[in-house]
Amino acid sequence: MKKKKLRKKALLVIIILLIILIGAVTFSFFVYTKHQETIKIEIQKKKEEKLLKSINNSYGKVVVVTKDTKLYKLENDKYIEVGTISKDMKLNLEENLKIDLNTKYFKITDNGLYISYKDVKPTDEVVTSDLRYKNYLLFDENIITKENAKLYNKDKTTLEYTIKDKIDTPIIIKDIEGVYVEYFNELVFVKNEDLESTYPKANNTVAEASSIPVTCYHFIYLPGDNTCDEIICHSQAQIESHFTYLTENNYFSLNTTELRLFIEGNLRLPKNSILITIDDGARAEKFIPLLEQYKLNATLFLVSSWYPKETFASPYMEIASHTHNLHTGGKCSGGQGGWIKCLEHDALLADFVTSRQTLDNTEAFCYPFYEYNNYTISVLKEAGFKMGFAGGQKKVTRGIDLFNIPRITIHNSTSLQEYINYVS
Repeated sequence: MKKKKLRKKALLVIIILLIILIGAVTFSFFVYTKHQETIKIEIQKKKEEKLLKSINNSYGKVVVVTKDTKLYKLENDKYIEVGTISKDMKLNLEENLKIDLNTKYFKITDNGLYISYKDVKPTDEVVTSDLRYKNYLLFDENIITKENAKLYNKDKTTLEYTIKDKIDTPIIIKDIEGVYVEYFNELVFVKNEDLESTYPKANNTVAEASSIPVTCYHFIYLPGDNTCDEIICHSQAQIESHFTYLTENNYFSLNTTELRLFIEGNLRLPKNSILITIDDGARAEKFIPLLEQYKLNATLFLVSSWYPKETFASPYMEIASHTHNLHTGGKCSGGQGGWIKCLEHDALLADFVTSRQTLDNTEAFCYPFYEYNNYTISVLKEAGFKMGFAGGQKKVTRGIDLFNIPRITIHNSTSLQEYINYVS
């Protein structure tokens, strides 16, 4: 009986110990599980912090594309691939973007498309859109691209986009190798090989220029300066009256390339278009504050050995050639005897080439004293020039000789009404 009681007690103790052991194991397992959950939460939190930091570190007002990568459009809350963008492209991104863990793509402000945060990094460079082409008139003709058409920058040197779907869009500029069109607020070039077809379409309702005035100034003098007394010396007041008229009447001031494209029939321009030119270089820097004030472009035909081109640095001043050092009369027969009519070939070519190289390979040339001959033109072409400007007191029309482009010389006696008659 005693032994039986002892066995019962022992069994009870064993049961109690088992209960305690099971409880301890259960508790330990619970503690361990909670600890693992805590670790997982911490790991997940660190991952999310790392991801959020990575997204934030990829964002900037301006970013550079780190590799050839995909572009997306947002449609029905889904990001759909539309093409690719090339490495090293710089993009303006949507500002004041609220970034969270769901931010996987950044919106590009210039075209409304999206790019993965993984494929960009911020840069301190500023991206400015060149919207000058917005002044051009559209051709009444559209192109349709092939699928996966390549879009190049306006210099035709850099591939910017490859677009999966076909693009149907108006032609802005025609070129032997292809056409220029607008793609999301940018002028881009499409090669002929990427064009599927063209078709007529009425795209333009704005009055078009059938002729362009090219005006020619020489020297400007400011108030209190009495040292300029030639007929081609212009007071600041005279220049300002001209520039005021141009701005008040919404004139589009051209560069020489735009004029060449117009002459060739490859660019349509608004009715009120003008090319402003300045000859030689003396005092020409004094035009710059006025050009910048009135936001007008001008072309300086510079004798490149006389003055450093840096003297005339301005986004409103194009610099073209007036020879390197051949603005000299009395050397050849006829007129003022401009040297470019008879100078020995190698010397003449060397001057033209030096001038081009000095002036960033300009393709526009102005004849000193407005004098030239067939020999002069042949050497100009050999040197790489595509245009030659002279006198003539008449407007430029389509199809004229690119090496006999007329200009209207302005004198200090030219009244405002005479000027208006010239340019209207």
